[in-house]
Amino acid sequence: MIRRAAARILGAPLERAAAAGAADAIVVLGAPLAPDGRLSDVLRERVLAGHELWRAGLAPLVCVTGGPSRGRTEAAAMAEALADLGVPADALRVEPEARTTAENATRVAALLAADGVRTVWLVTQPFHLRRACWLFERAGLAARGWRIDGGLQDRDPARALGWIAREYGAWARALLRR
Repeated sequence: MIRRAAARILGAPLERAAAAGAADAIVVLGAPLAPDGRLSDVLRERVLAGHELWRAGLAPLVCVTGGPSRGRTEAAAMAEALADLGVPADALRVEPEARTTAENATRVAALLAADGVRTVWLVTQPFHLRRACWLFERAGLAARGWRIDGGLQDRDPARALGWIAREYGAWARALLRR
């Protein structure tokens, strides 16, 4: 109970969610793959949320971004999962090199420029939304954060507290680099 409250209180300033609405693309941010090379539970949650947004018609394109992990790229694993869920190849964009959220932003902005993309939904866990949106906006895209309600961050507060602590450190490093 205390961990859940602490995760909720400490995580709230890191979140940035927007009301549902149309965008040009959905961007699913990478995370490490499971040891066997499959989607980790974190990544599976993001892929399923991105798929739901696409299925709901909130954007015609889904872009996955994430570099090497466990012998393949996070982006390739996510693209495969989305294809298995019914997202057609012509609606998928794959960015397989980014290793950080800042690289996700700059590489995705460059990739999606060819499609005229200006507005994106960002799909990641809630603790990561504010910084991800900030970085994507600095890369020139209007970013909307999609909060995964009832996801891992909400269900596993002990794990969430570790993520939240690391995210505050990531903010400090990002602001110092700025």
